[in-house]
Amino acid sequence: MRLPGGTPPARFFLALCVWRLVQRRDAAGTEEVVFGKVGGSILLLCRNVSKEATEVVWFQGDPHTFPPLFSSRVAFPPDVRFSLVDNSSLRITELRVQDEGNYTCKEVLNKTDHEHRVRLLVANPPHSTPKCWAETSSSGLMLQLFCSWPGGYPHPTLHWREEGHDLENSSWVISSTSSSDTHVETLNGSHLSHRKVFKCVGSHVVKQEEPACTVEIKIPSLESEPPKTCFVGDNVTLTCRVTESTPAARLTWLRGITQPQVEIQPGGRYLITQEGNVSRLTIRNCSQGTDGGCYVCKAQNPVGLRELFICLTVKQPVNIVGVVGAVVVLSLLAILTVTGIVLYYNPLLCLRGAAFRNQDSGDILVLVDSEDDEEGKGEEETMSSSTKHEAMALVNGNSVQAAYLNCLTEGEPWCLPDGRVLGQEPPALLLSGGSSRSSCRAGRNSCCLACWLLLR
Repeated sequence: MRLPGGTPPARFFLALCVWRLVQRRDAAGTEEVVFGKVGGSILLLCRNVSKEATEVVWFQGDPHTFPPLFSSRVAFPPDVRFSLVDNSSLRITELRVQDEGNYTCKEVLNKTDHEHRVRLLVANPPHSTPKCWAETSSSGLMLQLFCSWPGGYPHPTLHWREEGHDLENSSWVISSTSSSDTHVETLNGSHLSHRKVFKCVGSHVVKQEEPACTVEIKIPSLESEPPKTCFVGDNVTLTCRVTESTPAARLTWLRGITQPQVEIQPGGRYLITQEGNVSRLTIRNCSQGTDGGCYVCKAQNPVGLRELFICLTVKQPVNIVGVVGAVVVLSLLAILTVTGIVLYYNPLLCLRGAAFRNQDSGDILVLVDSEDDEEGKGEEETMSSSTKHEAMALVNGNSVQAAYLNCLTEGEPWCLPDGRVLGQEPPALLLSGGSSRSSCRAGRNSCCLACWLLLR
C-alpha cells in the first residue's frame, strides 16, 4: 500500500509522530509556582521572551480550552485588577482566592510559539500562633509532642527543636508524622528528664516571622492524704490528687506492700472513679480482716513515677446508746455520793432547809410578843418587872412553841436540861419525843433550854 505521493505508510506515520513530539516540547516550555497573599498583588513573569515576538498572550487555564485573558495586541474587556508590564508580564492586584490556578504565557513568533506556565497559589497565613502540648503514647512509655497551627492556606511548616537542635535529626525520635496543620513527634522516654523544654517553630510561605510555642515536661507530683478510718460494714473513699504533671499522669491503685504488683481493678466492693487529675477509690462494706492496711496511689507518665501511701484503719462500731447510758448512771452515782457525804458531815443543812421552807409549801412562822397574865399571877412577886417573850410557830398547820427562837433573838447561851452550858452556838442535838414547850427564863444559869422539834 502506498499513500499519495509515493510515500510508504510506515515512513509517513513515523514522520507524523516526530512532528507531534517536537510540537509538544516547544509548546510545553517551562513552569514555575508562585505564591500570592489574599488582598495583595503579584507579578507573573513571562520568561525568555524573544525580541522577535509579535504578540504575547496570557491565558488562565489551558490555552487550547479557555479564551485569552490579556494580550499585548488585542483589547479585551477591561479589568482594573489586570495589567501588562513591559509588554510581557502580567500583574494582578487585590488578589482573591478565585484567582488561584494555572496561567500560561504564549509567545507568538513567525514560525513557532513558545509557552511558559505559571501556577499561582493565593495563600492565607494563619492568624493565630502555634499551640503546643504533650501526651503519653498508648503504650504509656513514650512521649508525644503535638504542635498545631490551624487557619492557614497552604498548610504551614512545623518542626520541633530541643536546645536549638531539630528533633528530626535526633536519635531518640521514634517517629515523626504530619497531618494538615499538625505535626507530631514521638520520643523515647529513656532520654527525658524533669523540666526539659521543647520548642515548636512554625513557618508560612507568605509570613516572614516564625512564631513558636514551648512545652515543659514535668514528673508527677501528688498531694498528701491523711490516714482514713472505717467502721466495719461502712463505706470509705480514698482520694489521690495530682498537683503537677506534664504530660498527664496515669493513676492506678495498688494494695500496699503486701501485694505491690497487683493493681486494684474496679468491680465488686471496689469502685474507682477519675475526674481530671483526681482519682477516688471507694471500698464498700469494710472488713477488718481484709481491708485494713496501706494503699498505694501510683501516678506515672513518660518522665517519671511517683507513689503515695494512704493507710486505712478498720474498727468495730461503737454502741452509742450503751455509752450514753453508762455516762448517765455514773453521773447519778456521783451526785448521790456527794449528797450523802454532805449530809453525813453537816446534817443541819437538811433541818434548816426544812424549817425555813418558803411560803408556797404552807409553812408560816409567827413571832408573838405578849405578857403572860395567867402565869404572871403565880410568879408576880419574883418576876413583877420581867417580860416574857415567847415565839409561836405554825409549821405545816401545827402550833408549837420555839423557845430557841427567843434565845436567838436575845443572844443568850444555849444549855441542856441538866444545866450544862454549850455556848452561843445551837447544839447539834435533837431531842426526839421531848417536850413540845419550853421557855427561856432568867435565873437558870442565864441560858436557854435547847429543844429541837422533829419535823414530820
